[in-house]
Amino acid sequence: MYIKFKSWSRCMALMVLAALNPLMLFGVAKEVQLKSGERLLGEVLPESNEQTLRLRSKILGELKLPRTSIASIKELPAAKPAVVAKPAPKPAVAAKPAPKIKVAEAESKKEESLDILNAFKEFKTPASWRGNLRIGVNFSTGDRLWSENYARGQLSIQPKGSRNFYRFGGSYSYRKNENSNGTTRVANDKFDVSILYRRNLSKGWFIQNSLGYRVDNVKGIDHEMKESIGGGYKFKLFKGKAEFNIGSGIGLEDFQASKSNDLRNGQNYIANVFQEFSWKINKRTTLSQKFNYYKNLHDSNLYDFNFSSALRTRLTDVFGLELSYRKDFDSEVGGKQKDDTQWRSALVIYF
Repeated sequence: MYIKFKSWSRCMALMVLAALNPLMLFGVAKEVQLKSGERLLGEVLPESNEQTLRLRSKILGELKLPRTSIASIKELPAAKPAVVAKPAPKPAVAAKPAPKIKVAEAESKKEESLDILNAFKEFKTPASWRGNLRIGVNFSTGDRLWSENYARGQLSIQPKGSRNFYRFGGSYSYRKNENSNGTTRVANDKFDVSILYRRNLSKGWFIQNSLGYRVDNVKGIDHEMKESIGGGYKFKLFKGKAEFNIGSGIGLEDFQASKSNDLRNGQNYIANVFQEFSWKINKRTTLSQKFNYYKNLHDSNLYDFNFSSALRTRLTDVFGLELSYRKDFDSEVGGKQKDDTQWRSALVIYF
């Protein structure tokens, strides 16, 4: 009887342990590995059964998981229950993103400034354009001594494959004159503009139409406009490095001087003779020379001419220097000054 009772006691103990075994899962942090590959951390609740696992997660709250979706359940070490439940602390750099943003903005502005500068450096006019702007100081040794600051520009357009040629020019002078008694005065009233259209024909021949306008109160010229139509011939020299043009034309002059008794006042028919020479000495140095002579067809004593020559050297693709000489002569004008002789030195800006 004793033996039977002892065997019965052991059997009851094993049955109690088996009944309590599922309950031992409760209240302990577990790692639930799903068949989909996900991992869930939390406390298995007593309400769990054979079909459903109830899990309380500190992040996701209470979850219901089908037993069929669970691959395994592991018990986590008791010493580190909270490590997996809390998100990892952010690194110190991530806690202060503002400096990174400021650096990025500074780098972006720097790159933008470099892009603008590079765009300016790489800016180029069309291949058919050739032009320059000259800024410098003139000195006169003619009838009256003077010095002047001036700006003179020129733009030539020759479309590739076209027989048409266009040239636009102009200048503005700020002049300081020295009178015969030693006093000085300033007259910023001298400027001129010119437009030339030329049509190239076969074998070097061309026709052209030129228009010029000037105001020169130093000479007593309120305004002068000349329109001339003519033609000429073009010579190529030094294996194409130099060009020599010569021609003539006829036209009309509208002249008005400050003196009402000036013989040139009014409209007059004129004849014109012109000559141009241009020589590209080397890659960066150019010599140019021009001459224009106008004669009144009604009075042979009324005439004017201008002669100019210049030596330019290109220091860079944008900047250069110019040394030049110019002489303007008017036979009859309202004032006493007929001759302007100018020596020029200038800074040249190419475009």
